[in-house]
Amino acid sequence: MIATKSGTHVTLELISDGAAGGSSAQAIDFLIEYRASGGFMVTSALPVLSSEPAAHSAKSGALINSTSENTSALDEEYAQQMRINGPSWTHWEGMQIETSIGEIRQWNNQVAVSYAVLNPSNQPVEIVPPQIQITGRKLTKKKKEGKGITSDQLQIREYRLSKTRLEPGERADGVAVYDRPNFKQSTEKLFLQLAQADQVDRPILIRLPFTPAIATNSH
Repeated sequence: MIATKSGTHVTLELISDGAAGGSSAQAIDFLIEYRASGGFMVTSALPVLSSEPAAHSAKSGALINSTSENTSALDEEYAQQMRINGPSWTHWEGMQIETSIGEIRQWNNQVAVSYAVLNPSNQPVEIVPPQIQITGRKLTKKKKEGKGITSDQLQIREYRLSKTRLEPGERADGVAVYDRPNFKQSTEKLFLQLAQADQVDRPILIRLPFTPAIATNSH
C-alpha cells in the first residue's frame, strides 16, 4: 500500500515465482511510475467522490453524493442492504472489523456492490471509504524480463455509507457504484477494497465477479 501525502491510497500486489536458488540469485529493484487520471480515487479526507459538495441524509445520517444518474436505483440498493438483519460475517486475521457482501448488481456498464462492516471488538474503530481495485499479471515476451504486476483503481461513480466511525458492536452499511471495464485479461481480478483508518497499509480485498447479475429495476 502506497499512501500519498494528499491521502490517496494506491495498492500494488507483488507476486514471487519462488527463490532462484544457488549463487546466481540477485536482488531485484522495482521502479513504479504512477499517474492519477482525473482525480477519481477515494481519499481519506473526503467523504464522497464528487466535485459537488457532500450532503448528509437527515433520516439516516448517510454520506450522500449530491449528484447521481442512478439515484433511485442506488437508494433502493442501499435501503435493501440496511434491511438485512443477519448477514454472514467474514473474520479477517489481525483486523478489528468483520465484513459481509450483499447483492452485486449491474446497471448498463456500471456495477453496484452492497456490503456491511461490523465492529465486534470492545474498542471503537474508523473505516475509510471503499475502493475498487483491479489486479493482474502482465506477461512479457522475453523471459529474462520476468512478469510485470499490474494494479489500478477503478472509478467509483458514487457510494452510500451509513457511518465511518463504529462503536463496539456497531455496524455500517454501504453501496459503491463503479464503472466496470468492458473487458479484462484472464489474469486480472476485481476486488472491493476496505480498510481501517489505522491500518490503511493492510486493506481487506474481497473478490468481485467480473460479470454480475443484471439489475431488473434499472433507472
